[in-house]
Amino acid sequence: MKKLTFMLMILIIFITCGNMVSQKHHDGQNKTIKKDTLIALNDNVSLYYASYNSNMKLWYNLHIINKKKKIKVGKGSEFNGTGSELFSRLSPNAKYVVVDGIIKEYVHESAKDSTLHENYTCAIIDLKKAKIIKQMQQDCDGSWNKKNQWVSSGGKVVFK
Repeated sequence: MKKLTFMLMILIIFITCGNMVSQKHHDGQNKTIKKDTLIALNDNVSLYYASYNSNMKLWYNLHIINKKKKIKVGKGSEFNGTGSELFSRLSPNAKYVVVDGIIKEYVHESAKDSTLHENYTCAIIDLKKAKIIKQMQQDCDGSWNKKNQWVSSGGKVVFK
């Protein structure tokens, strides 16, 4: 009877530890999943996010869809690795859009204590070229004026 109890305890420990290891491995591998998200800016142009990271609650892989043509944004730039909370502001002439560019990643990750680094930025994107024109950190709380200029909340023209 003691032998059977001992064997059951060892089996329970193996099952429990195995589940913890496989769950952690599973979470690490499937951080970003395919999740199509389309945001219409106007009748002709949309933002398309191809994937979503449920752990970070951010959308990734931004594309511009212009007249049914899909173009990847920021190919080869540092914007490529940033996520979004789906914030966007279209310029009055519909040539530019401001989107958030959020970097969230664990600098130090452990079972006891983890340090999450968050950097909130935004980018002005040329919709025709799907190219980042300007990346900002301090002037993201601005707005477009009637002259299609991005103006900071302090009234300074940041982009002409």
